[in-house]
Amino acid sequence: MSLRLGTTLFLISAIAAPVFGQSFQGAVRGRITDPSGAPSEATIQLTDERTGLTRHTASNASGEYAFPNLLPGDYRLRANAPGFKTFERRGVHLAAQSFLTIDVILELGGVSELVVVEAPVSVVEASSASVGTLLTSTLLERLPSAGRNVFISAALTPTVLATGDAQFVRQQDQSNSSLISMGGGPRRNNTYVVDGVPIVDIVNRATLIPSFQSIEEMSVQLSAYDAEVGRTSGGVFNVVARSGTNEWRGSALYQNRPAGTLGRLYFAEKNDIPNPDTYYHLYGGGIGGPIRSGRTFVWASTEGYRTSSARNTVLTLPTDAERRGDFSGSGVTIYDPLTTRPDPARPGRFIRDPFPGNRIPADRLHPIARALLEHVPLPTSGKSRPAVAQIVDRADQLTGKVTHRWGDQVTTTGLYAWYESMEPDASFYGGGSLFDNPADPGGGAFVRGARLLAINTVWTPGSRTTLAFRYGSSQLSDDNRPAPFDPSALGFDPAFLSGVPLKKFPNIGVTDYGRGGSFLGDRFQDRATYYSHSASASMATLRGRQTWKIGGDYRRLGVRFHNIGGMGGFNFGRDFTFGPDPNAPGAGTGDGFATFLLGQPTSGGISVSSPIDAYLHYWSAFAQDDFRLTSRLTLNLGLRYEFEQGLHEREDRFITDWGYDDPFPFQVGGLRPDGTPLVLTGGVRYAGVDGAPTRQGSPNPWQFAPRVGAVFVLDERTSVRGGYGLFWAPSQGISADEGGTATTGYNIGTSYIATDAQPFVPCSGCSLTNPFPAGINQPTGNSAGRLTGVGGSVSFVDPESRLGYLHRYSFDLQRDLPGQLALGVGYVGARGVDLSSGIGGYGLNLNQLDPKYLALGTALQEPVPNPFFGTPLGVGLLAAPTIPRGQLLRPYPQFDTVTIRRPNLSKSRYDALIVTGERRLSGGWALQTNYTWSRTLDNQYSESNFFAGGSGILNNYDVDAEYGLSVLDTPHRLNVSATMELPFGAGRRWLNRGGLVDAIAGGWMVSAAGSYQAGFPVTVGQSPNNSNLLGSAQRPNIVPGVDPQLTDDPEDAYDPQCGCIRWLNPAAWTQAPAFTFGNAPRADGRVRTPVRRLWDLAIQKSQRLGARTVSVRAEIINVFNFADLRGPSVAFGDASFGQIREAAGFPRLLQLTTQFAW
Repeated sequence: MSLRLGTTLFLISAIAAPVFGQSFQGAVRGRITDPSGAPSEATIQLTDERTGLTRHTASNASGEYAFPNLLPGDYRLRANAPGFKTFERRGVHLAAQSFLTIDVILELGGVSELVVVEAPVSVVEASSASVGTLLTSTLLERLPSAGRNVFISAALTPTVLATGDAQFVRQQDQSNSSLISMGGGPRRNNTYVVDGVPIVDIVNRATLIPSFQSIEEMSVQLSAYDAEVGRTSGGVFNVVARSGTNEWRGSALYQNRPAGTLGRLYFAEKNDIPNPDTYYHLYGGGIGGPIRSGRTFVWASTEGYRTSSARNTVLTLPTDAERRGDFSGSGVTIYDPLTTRPDPARPGRFIRDPFPGNRIPADRLHPIARALLEHVPLPTSGKSRPAVAQIVDRADQLTGKVTHRWGDQVTTTGLYAWYESMEPDASFYGGGSLFDNPADPGGGAFVRGARLLAINTVWTPGSRTTLAFRYGSSQLSDDNRPAPFDPSALGFDPAFLSGVPLKKFPNIGVTDYGRGGSFLGDRFQDRATYYSHSASASMATLRGRQTWKIGGDYRRLGVRFHNIGGMGGFNFGRDFTFGPDPNAPGAGTGDGFATFLLGQPTSGGISVSSPIDAYLHYWSAFAQDDFRLTSRLTLNLGLRYEFEQGLHEREDRFITDWGYDDPFPFQVGGLRPDGTPLVLTGGVRYAGVDGAPTRQGSPNPWQFAPRVGAVFVLDERTSVRGGYGLFWAPSQGISADEGGTATTGYNIGTSYIATDAQPFVPCSGCSLTNPFPAGINQPTGNSAGRLTGVGGSVSFVDPESRLGYLHRYSFDLQRDLPGQLALGVGYVGARGVDLSSGIGGYGLNLNQLDPKYLALGTALQEPVPNPFFGTPLGVGLLAAPTIPRGQLLRPYPQFDTVTIRRPNLSKSRYDALIVTGERRLSGGWALQTNYTWSRTLDNQYSESNFFAGGSGILNNYDVDAEYGLSVLDTPHRLNVSATMELPFGAGRRWLNRGGLVDAIAGGWMVSAAGSYQAGFPVTVGQSPNNSNLLGSAQRPNIVPGVDPQLTDDPEDAYDPQCGCIRWLNPAAWTQAPAFTFGNAPRADGRVRTPVRRLWDLAIQKSQRLGARTVSVRAEIINVFNFADLRGPSVAFGDASFGQIREAAGFPRLLQLTTQFAW
């Protein structure tokens, strides 16, 4: 579908059948009858109680009336007809994209007589089968909150699962706020809407998190069966920005966390490490009112903070003896990789010798490794160093909204928001202020800025028809800034330094050392700007018993980025120092730090990039009919059409295809080791070159999404609802890097060659001194054509990639009970089909060896003559005279890894039982609780979460074999929240007096929020990977009958010797032999990460001073100081396997807030 054609279709739909895009507006409808039940033709008016703006309509011959496209707010409904008393209902609250049914029975009498109903509308849903929860600004302000993040607050609602670190819940945490699964949908598949404008960027994050001061409410929609909802396979966060009213109102607040009240995180407390100096200063405020009474209203707000917070971990660091190469006291045998040779006693196998005395000779210690060690702290006990990091953040946000009524028929709102922040990572090596320690893996800073514009116009040309027009844009900039550093002092070869894109501290990873393997070097430098534009128009009308809506919208989402990079990254595994057989190393052999001392990386690489500007177009159209068959039965019938073009680059600077069976441009002839002709195929194809498409993927042009829902009202207190909808998932796996956009050639990498002619022996001409003796590859654009990447790795987006989809369905029973209570019981289910595999930028390796070759065993590693040597293809991996036999058996032997991204090979299943209970605010107290019992299955081999990590795919030829428990599966989740206004003081039950009594006893409120969540299944993999299939993962074998979990209580498993929690039982697994996959599942439900528990408490005292109110509030976050522990290390074979060494979230903390409102 061309851009011109798509734009033409959109304009036609906007003119001929005005459209209704992703909306925040709601509707009120109902039926007017006389006492006998006959329809009555009446005049109805609906007035916004805050602004006085009024809409009028009349019931039709069926007695039906409707007010579509209403701004959320509090309304007053009035109906009158000749011969009947005037009916008035007050306190009608309309939430974002909600649909209320208010039936009216007129009483005989005069029009001048008034019947007023003040009772609230029942919470029993009578209009829509959609499943959702409303969070008002009042509720959000009343409940305790560690970060005042509106999207994270949604975790209190059913089936909403936040999977990131609970410490990153502030307005600057866009990424963490998007790592949410809703209703069993994939993470980063939700949509975020502010005043009807989608603020989702191209990687499916919210570009801005509105502050509490700037919002009126947020609707969390899990199963939205309205056809106007699209581009989501998860849920919808629908935010309504606060508007001014007919009265000037305002507020100002200040919040801090007093020094000395912060509890210690788990591992800091266990090791008696004091907290660093911390501070927390948050400010906020808002003011709004009428610029012109009844016409123009304004609301402006701000919120920001300056904070210093603490995080803790247990670092694993080499001892003083190990720094000198002495591993005699380590309990680990260190082997010399230079002694690797064929084992004469075992043909086809290899053997190597240990270093004498388990000590690396001083002349073998690499000088650069010794220079790098000057930047590594010493352990404090054994090899452990409990550490606390001080994180200094700042953020500021400004918002402004104007509402203007042009006349009786037209109203416009305009919203603008601005935000900026700076945040460092956790610097556990020390260094004081920002950028002080460029060697620290937590060094450097991350700077963000966001902008948002949303304009809405509603036009009511007639009493039963409403049109709306909307435009929005958003922008989020990400800027990673490393600390300045001159690496020449470390001893690198000047030839190497002359080719690096940015001189900074090199990034070093050492298995089992540092923080989870991150040993040295701060962040790479890169810049990205994510942008979006959207436009829509809408029409809704009432016809008899049917309310029709028709529409669609257009969006453009894109990213401009430049990954400047740095000095490259180098990893040191155990591979070169374990033995005696490197294919089947013995237990307790090999050490990543010993490999580091030798200066021989086991893997690594460096990238040089060019600026990229990638974007996509999205169109949609829909028709929705809310058909009220009877006063008890309402049907929601809808059909949506969506079309999302594949990714495009402004100047065609990326790859769009792969020549699967096409003859390669250069042939070397000869035979493969299995005797078949060596005919080379494959190679990348660039956008617009030799007939290649200019966009990635092959979008389905027939993306229809039916929606159907039914609501049956058994009586005025009970309803039964059910629904089904098909939802197309947004594009997945796009990211601002070479992998996420397939820009090889414009962003070019150079891989470190760890071995050459002899298997298991370090490359003879490679080391840390000059890791790339043949030079660093420079961007060549598309000039090399299909020869791009020869001798190295390439990636491309599946040319058949398309959008996956989810079937969603639900059934529930709602019941209003006496005493302002409500109960709900329901089922929610989802089935994902053709979902994008390899989310998060991961993909499948098309160049993995076929598992049938596992039978060849060590013969795969034997060197054979290299047919590429001496030819134009003899570069990189193919530059030596010999080559491992297995390389020539790969599907594309002229390449290393060939990664296909975003193939549609994944599926998922989610089933949940939900029980909800609510006690509506009455008598000064309210309670909300919900319990979710669920099960999640999928084959998303690269899915992960902060607590359980992820797992690679075992066999790239068999994605279906990965189907099983999801790493997002958590079978039990309970949420409870409550508020109580204490019954003392003026107007209350006890001590009902003013003056001093009320000043002391009145105005007190207590609120609490808590949650309990079962753990995630762990994802055990094997280290080292000796499957030898050149691109597959490997997992250990399960030992039957052995409990894999040592204890259910972390306190029982804490080991002061390592300063860690020993969670997994290593005896429950054994190393899978070489040339096998292992049989452990991707996600092992037999053992889970620790249970997550969190309880927060708030106590508030408010005092009225005339028309003003002063409130003082104390919040205790994590009141019981429960440890929010991460999952264990899951690399079976590593020394840290099964150990928990890091806590997430907050320790117990006290925050005090003073707020002044008028």
